[in-house]
Amino acid sequence: MIFSINKQAVEIKTRFEKAPLTSPNEACAAMGMLYKIYGLSVPQKRDTVSQMKEDFHAAVKDLPVPSEFAAKIITLLDDYYKEDVVTDEIYELLKYSYDEQKS
Repeated sequence: MIFSINKQAVEIKTRFEKAPLTSPNEACAAMGMLYKIYGLSVPQKRDTVSQMKEDFHAAVKDLPVPSEFAAKIITLLDDYYKEDVVTDEIYELLKYSYDEQKS
């Protein structure tokens, strides 16, 4: 898997009205980006994307949304509804997206 393509896909999709995330790769790349934008540490790996999303929302529930870019990524992530497994490779993608995201 080429990690940078998944992160770029999320960035590009924030520019459009109806460009949904289409894979657990993109969903986890989005989460890595959001954790970095919020100034949080890398989250622990969970079994499914929905569990990871729940953890993200719990971590930021009392925090203001830091930017319009972050708000767009959150919308994309919230609209992702598939119950996918988070493999070790996908978790590495999340960490890559975190490391490559400017805060």
